[in-house]
Amino acid sequence: MMGTVKGEDLIWHTDEYEVILVGTSIYNMLTQGIQSKMVVKYPGMGLEEANQATNYADLRKLGKRLTIEGKPTVSLMYICAYPHSERVFLSYEALENCLASANTEFRGKRVATTLLGTSRFDGNGDRDRCLEIIERATPDLD
Repeated sequence: MMGTVKGEDLIWHTDEYEVILVGTSIYNMLTQGIQSKMVVKYPGMGLEEANQATNYADLRKLGKRLTIEGKPTVSLMYICAYPHSERVFLSYEALENCLASANTEFRGKRVATTLLGTSRFDGNGDRDRCLEIIERATPDLD
């Protein structure tokens, strides 16, 4: 069951969930938006270190996730290429693949995320298309 919250920053509510899904690029950058806020809020979790240990700009990462166990568990979702403020750089296929695997791994858990793929930090994708993919690919997440 999916619910949406408008007008609030997810970072203030992450402790209320078991899992946080974070969209990011294959360029190992957790420097903006919810990505950087998670690194700052959970410095001992090793998010930055785990991300930096992956291959830089490796197209094979698209559609894959890197899950870091903790409270909350954080799953970095590699859904886009190099960030660009004026064009779409999201891979809709990668977004769907990441969400489908998250749906399987985190079935029945309380999961939170931003509107994945729509910000200038994780894809600049079409809001309606991304929302449709999220709803379709995560029927088993709370």
